[in-house]
Amino acid sequence: MKRMIHFNIWVFAALLLVMSGCNEDKFLKEDPHDALYPENLLVDYNGFKSMITPLYGLMRAEYRRADAVGGSIALCLHAAWGGGVDNSWANNTHSEMKFLYNPKEITYTNLAIWNNIFQWGYRIINTANMVISRAGNEGINWGSGADAEKRKNEVLAEARFFRAWAYRHLTYSFGAVPLSTEEITGLNYRDDWERTPVSEIRKVMAEDFQFAADNLPLRTSNNSKVSGAVARHYLGELYLAEGDAEKAASVLKPLVESNEYSLITQRFGGNASNEGCPFIDVFYTPMYADGNTEVLLAFLNTEEENSAYGTANVYMTTTYKNYYANDGNCKKTNQQNPDYVNNGGEGSFAQVFWQANGGKGAGRVVPSRGALRLYDYKGMGEQDDRVSPDAIVWSINDVDASGNVTKVFELDGKALVDTTVNASMLSSTSIKKYNWPTTRKWNYTPPILANAANDGHYADIVYLRLADTYLLYAEALYKSHQAGEAVKWINKVRNRSNAVSITEDDLTAGGMDFILDERSRELLTEEERRHTLVRVCQENGGDERDTDNYFKRRMRKLNEIAGIAGRGMDEYDTPVLFPLPQSFIDSNVGNPLENNPGY
Repeated sequence: MKRMIHFNIWVFAALLLVMSGCNEDKFLKEDPHDALYPENLLVDYNGFKSMITPLYGLMRAEYRRADAVGGSIALCLHAAWGGGVDNSWANNTHSEMKFLYNPKEITYTNLAIWNNIFQWGYRIINTANMVISRAGNEGINWGSGADAEKRKNEVLAEARFFRAWAYRHLTYSFGAVPLSTEEITGLNYRDDWERTPVSEIRKVMAEDFQFAADNLPLRTSNNSKVSGAVARHYLGELYLAEGDAEKAASVLKPLVESNEYSLITQRFGGNASNEGCPFIDVFYTPMYADGNTEVLLAFLNTEEENSAYGTANVYMTTTYKNYYANDGNCKKTNQQNPDYVNNGGEGSFAQVFWQANGGKGAGRVVPSRGALRLYDYKGMGEQDDRVSPDAIVWSINDVDASGNVTKVFELDGKALVDTTVNASMLSSTSIKKYNWPTTRKWNYTPPILANAANDGHYADIVYLRLADTYLLYAEALYKSHQAGEAVKWINKVRNRSNAVSITEDDLTAGGMDFILDERSRELLTEEERRHTLVRVCQENGGDERDTDNYFKRRMRKLNEIAGIAGRGMDEYDTPVLFPLPQSFIDSNVGNPLENNPGY
C-alpha cells in the first residue's frame, strides 16, 4: 500500500500539472501560494470542480493502454475484463496476456496488470476521498443563494460516484479489498490494511451510487459527464449482484421508462451517408450534441493536430480489431494503389491498408467462435445487424489505382477472413490468427494518411449505452418472476438490429444463459464481460470457481481456445478472481494477508 499511496500522490500532482500547464520543476517546489495547491484550490465550488476533472481522466484510463500506468502491456486496461472469457480470447502470447487464452496462466501474482488495476482503482478512491472529506470543511464558498447546497451536493455526487465505480472494478476483480473512505494523509497512513468483505463494501457503494442518482440530473447537458442515469445503471447492477432483483428493477425503471433516452433505430450522424446500420451509427457518432439518444456516457477525444495541449488517446481499436495488415493474403491487397510505396515512405502499404479498412488493429483480443455462433439464434445470423459486414469484419477493402474500393472476400482461392482453428492456436505457443473476424465498433480512421498506421484512437468513443441498461432491467424482471415483461425489453434491443423477437417460452427455456447470450450479442467488447460472469456466478452465495457455474461452463461451451481441455476450465482449482498484487501483500507489513484461493 505504501507504494500505491506514494504513487497516487505523484499521479495526482501530474494531473494538476496537465490542467495548469505549469513547469514541473516549479511545481515540485510546493509553493503554498500556487493556486493549485490543494489547500488553496479546495476552497470554493470552482476549485472542487477542478478536482473532479482528474477523476474523469483516471476513468478514461480503462480504455487507454494498460502500460500507461506502469509495466509493458500491449492492450487496453479494459481487456483484462473484456478478454479471456466465454466470448473472447487473446490473439497474442504476451506474458501479461497468457491468462486470456490459457486460464491456468492466471496464477502469477506479480504481473504488472494486477498492480495496474489495483493501484488505478485506489488512485480514483483516494482522489475521491480527498474531495468528499474536504467538501465538509467549514468556510467553503459554494456560492450564494438557494443553489449553494445544490452545488455542494453535485460535487459530492460526482466524487461518490467515482469512489463506488472504482470499488465496482476492484471487488469484481479481486473480491474482498481494503475499504477506504477517508482522505489518506501523513497522519493516518497505515500498513495494516484488512480485506473488507464485499458485502460491507457494497453497502458503501450503494449509498454512494444512490447519492449520485439523487443529486445528479438523469441527463446532463452533455454525455461526457456522469449523470443520474449512469449512477442508476450501476446501482441496479449492484442490487442484482446482491440478489435483490426487485430493488434492481425499481432503481432501473425510471431510467428505462424516461423520455430522456431512447435506442437509435434510424440512420443518423456523420456515418449515415455510408454503408451501415443504426446499430453501428451509435458508435461512430456517440455524442448528445450530434443527435445520439442512446449513449449514457462517452469519452471526448480529438486528434493531436487539432489540440493545443495534446490528448489522451484510447486503445480500443488496436486491442479489439484484428491485425489484418499482417496476414499474408491481406498483404496482397492495395498493391495497385498509387499511394502505395514499397520503401515504407509516405503512403506505405500499412498506411494505405488501414486508411481503407477502418483504422489500425493489433488483434490483441478477438471474439470466440462460439460468440459469433450465438448471433445465429433461430437462424437469424444473416439478418442480425450486429453480425453483419457493417458490424463485423468479414471482408477486406482493396483500393485500386483509380481509387475504386472493392470488398475482397477471398484471394487465391482462400477466404481472407475466416474462423478456421489451426493447430498452433490450440498449442498455446503462438496464437496470432490475423485473419479472424473482429468488431467494427471501434473503427477509427485518422484524417491524415501519414497517421493511418498509428495505434491511437482519437474520435469520440462510447463507454455506456442504454441497450446495456435495458438488458439489466430485463434480467431484474426475469429474476422477479416477470418473464413476460422482461421479454419486451430484450425484444427492443433485438428488434433494433433486425433480430427475430423472442417469446416468453424462449426466455423461460434459456433462462439466465439466454440473457448472457443476448448481452454477448449486443455488448461484445463493450461490457466488462468478466465482471458480468463473476456477478452471476457469485449471486446468492455462489462460487465463481465451481466448474458447473456460468463462468467455466460457458467457457467450455463457447470458447474454442481458452475453454479447451487442459486449460483449467474443467478444474475447480483454477482461479477466476484475480490475485491481490504480491507487492501490496509484501508492503502491508502490519497485517499479513492471504491471497485469493488458487494462488
